[in-house]
Formats: sequence, structure tokens, C-alpha cells
Amino acid sequence: MKKIIAITTSVLLLICFSTISAHADRKTVEGFIIGTGVAILGTALINGINKDFSPQYSRHHHRQDTSRHAGDRYANRGHNRYLGPGPRGHWEIEEIWITPIYEKKWNPAHYNRRGEWVSGRHETFLVQDGYWQGKKMWVFH
Repeated sequence: MKKIIAITTSVLLLICFSTISAHADRKTVEGFIIGTGVAILGTALINGINKDFSPQYSRHHHRQDTSRHAGDRYANRGHNRYLGPGPRGHWEIEEIWITPIYEKKWNPAHYNRRGEWVSGRHETFLVQDGYWQGKKMWVFH
């Protein structure tokens, strides 16, 4: 994603600098400011493209429990506190029927295929079919 942003920004900058000529005299600081801005932006784009985005962990961050035994739960009191047994229950997926959606529209008077006259009336038309939807429910023991 960042590569796309960087490439888009660089293309827009190239288009802007190629179409509009910046007037920078020796007497003014404009040339120096433009050059410095382009150098800083270019450096930021190059560093953003070449940077490896692997996650950086601090020294004290542990992905796993560092205790050697399962019974040694109080080894790291500051980091991992034993809170007792987990919550009483579990998740279950309950299937719920979603009813179909109908829309009532006016069907004007007309002749059918046999040539018979059919008077106008309101008819219901199916907009969306009914379906089963899974809902996550917490079940206590």
C-alpha cells in the first residue's frame, strides 16, 4: 500500500515540476528551498520503499509463557498472572431463519397472452430470498 502511495506521489511531483517552471534567481533563496524540499521528499520516498516492515518487539515482550512447567504458574508474577479457571461456558453458532422480503407493487390493467383483459391490482414481488444466518451465542454451563 505504501509503495502505491509513494509511486503516485512521485509521479504527481514529476508532473508538477515538468509542467510548471519555478523561477529561482541567484539572489533569492527559492532555489535552495525547492532543492532541499525535493531532496527530503525523495529520501523519504526511497526509505519508505526500501524499509523492511517486520514487527519490532521490545526486550520484555514474550509471545509464550516462559515458565518451564505447567504447574509453575506463579513464576512470572509481574507478567503473567494466573486468574483461575476460564469463563464458564462456550460459544455456539445458532442458525436463525431470515424471512424473505416482498415488495407490493401496482400491476396496471392489461391484456394477457390469450387476449383476455386483466384488471389492475396490487401484487407482491420477491425482492430477497429467505436464508439461514449463523448468530454467535454464549452458552453458560
